[in-house]
Amino acid sequence: MKIYVVSADRRLLEALRLSREYEAVTSVTKEMVTVLLMDANADYQQGWGVGELSSETIIVHGDVWLVSDTRLDIHEAVALRRRYPDNKFIYMLSNGDDPPALKAVQTLCAAHGMKYVLPYRTPEQVADETAEICSGKERTVSKVITVIGALPQIGLTSSLIGLGVMLSRMSEVRIGILGMNGWNPGDSGLRYTAKYLDELWGSLQGKQLQAEELRGKMQQLAPKVHYLAGNRDLKKLYYYQTDGVSWLIEKARECFDVVLIDAGSYVDHALAAQSIHVSDLLLVQMHQGQQAKAQWCRMHEHILQPVFRWNERQKMLLFNKMHHSPNFENEKQLSRQMDMPYIGSLPYVASFHRSELESSLLNLHWPDYDKELQKVARAIMHYYGLPLAASEKEVNCGYSQKLQGMQVRDRKASWFSWMKSAREA
Repeated sequence: MKIYVVSADRRLLEALRLSREYEAVTSVTKEMVTVLLMDANADYQQGWGVGELSSETIIVHGDVWLVSDTRLDIHEAVALRRRYPDNKFIYMLSNGDDPPALKAVQTLCAAHGMKYVLPYRTPEQVADETAEICSGKERTVSKVITVIGALPQIGLTSSLIGLGVMLSRMSEVRIGILGMNGWNPGDSGLRYTAKYLDELWGSLQGKQLQAEELRGKMQQLAPKVHYLAGNRDLKKLYYYQTDGVSWLIEKARECFDVVLIDAGSYVDHALAAQSIHVSDLLLVQMHQGQQAKAQWCRMHEHILQPVFRWNERQKMLLFNKMHHSPNFENEKQLSRQMDMPYIGSLPYVASFHRSELESSLLNLHWPDYDKELQKVARAIMHYYGLPLAASEKEVNCGYSQKLQGMQVRDRKASWFSWMKSAREA
């Protein structure tokens, strides 16, 4: 199988060659495509025959076209697709279009049997996704979980830190927590003394930071839990590039068994985009406010579905600051309205603000809050097949049998019925 690439990105060509998935990787210019789109019955002035790039490059059934929308617009791409109907055709989308235009392009791709690659990908990720489309190559489990918030200031960072500490305690795995919120560094409630994301950016963009260095630049929150706070420099937010973000996540994956990412509540930048792209599991943090639901609907319609294929991803709700009162909608009602199952429901804690003021977040514990964190941690352990820590086995000795009984009695009530393992997702 050969692949013909209509793109000006030399790094993409190199990534495709290094993948060793193709007999040949051929760069095709827009001018060459223009010649190919001429009347099929006419002879080319260059001496090329129908279906040929040159006398030595003949396009045959089973070959692949990978076309960038920066080189051919959708109408030119469709014309090329009609020219070679027996070839696989993949269209690379950029993020320059508004959501309706992006949806329209995706609709045209579907109508003409064309696959597409979404924006915010590194060249290596485009090569991997192309291989998945062409040869059925399975996506590898990344052991990355990304959490996004429906609104700012709903406790995403603090709950994610609590989840990381709880997960490590229950499973004894190494947990890395990355702050990828471009608008908030996520250091309140902590006596944070380590590096921030913006301080590492030069070494990330140049791919100089190595895995063994990363842990030393993060703050240790518990024996096997490390945290890197996010971006403080608002002017730098939209200068972060996908390559540097991808490099950071890759180095974190080398350091830790599971990586948890705080992507914040604004996902229109490379930090959040890469965090969403590489994750196995996406958690959406939500509370009972009407504004949160309205904002979530807008985010889903304008960004998450057209840019990230949201409806095809494994995602769950994680509620926070929940009030259990007849005056508020409960978790089941919200879950049905948003058409997503929920993994846990963290209660509102009146004394939480005081712990934030005193920077004592890690020193205080709330029984009901911790109980829900344990529930979420168990779900993640099931998802990745993580073993229970020896210290937790005595406390939880009957837990597995109890859950299995629950599944038999009422599979619909158990998160096992909807939560696929990472290998199945």
